[in-house]
Amino acid sequence: MTPKNAKLVVIIAEATIEEQIITLLKTLGITGYVVHHGISGHGDRGVWAGFDGGGIFGDNFRIETIVLDEQQANTIMAKVCSNFFQQYSGLVYTTDIKIVCNDLIPNNK
Repeated sequence: MTPKNAKLVVIIAEATIEEQIITLLKTLGITGYVVHHGISGHGDRGVWAGFDGGGIFGDNFRIETIVLDEQQANTIMAKVCSNFFQQYSGLVYTTDIKIVCNDLIPNNK
């Protein structure tokens, strides 16, 4: 198999907007993603806690999705930022990756 270029889009945010972000991803044609709960860390808005809810914003999550098109990755980042991160804490970024099983993500194009 020959590896193909793709983009990994990562969204880290407050748990209160998890379902809203998933709904947005689905409206943008994303059918596959992975959600990690209990994310913790520290940023310019203070401490982010994991499952214990001990931070300022309570529980947090991370969503990862793979897209084959850079424009789609840029659209996801722009929509997440404009729709959520004016009011909620969060971060969205993308990175270049190589995939060998691109038939597993047929709608993330």
